[in-house]
Amino acid sequence: MKTNAVKISIFALFLLLSAMPLYAADGSRPGKFNIELSGGPGLEMGCTDRSGDFLLKSLLEFEKPISPRFSLGLRLLPIFLYEQQNKGDDTVWGAGFGLGLRFYFEKESYRGVYLEANTHALGHKGQIEGNGSNLNFLSAFGVGYGFQNGMHTVLRYEHISNAGLDRRNRGADAITLGLGFTF
Repeated sequence: MKTNAVKISIFALFLLLSAMPLYAADGSRPGKFNIELSGGPGLEMGCTDRSGDFLLKSLLEFEKPISPRFSLGLRLLPIFLYEQQNKGDDTVWGAGFGLGLRFYFEKESYRGVYLEANTHALGHKGQIEGNGSNLNFLSAFGVGYGFQNGMHTVLRYEHISNAGLDRRNRGADAITLGLGFTF
């Protein structure tokens, strides 16, 4: 099953990368590239205590406006690290890809205050405690601010889960702070 999950992930990544030139070709609203580094502590949610854990990830995104207030981002997570306090030296590391949707309060500027929701497929080495899969999904909701100079910052609630790919699926939650810029 793990081999099939890796094959599906590679195929999905290939489709995502193949679609990027078509997605970028629409000149009516030019897109932009964002890079970001974010990280933050794990949370205690319900019966799962991740308060000693730490999530760190990098992001490369092509963000394209799809309406005067909304944009859609094709995202690569080239670095994904999840440090676990309860599992000793068992740091989970890998990479992923996904989509991000943003709503900007300031019409047609794609700057200022925004809300975002995103989801990613992750492939990784090592397993998150209580989770039996090496293929997981990272979903997040956040609020951010895009500055005039191209910098941005965002605060997110993030959840990692294998979506039932394995019967062990305790999940992990974190609050992260991201800092990035546009080019």
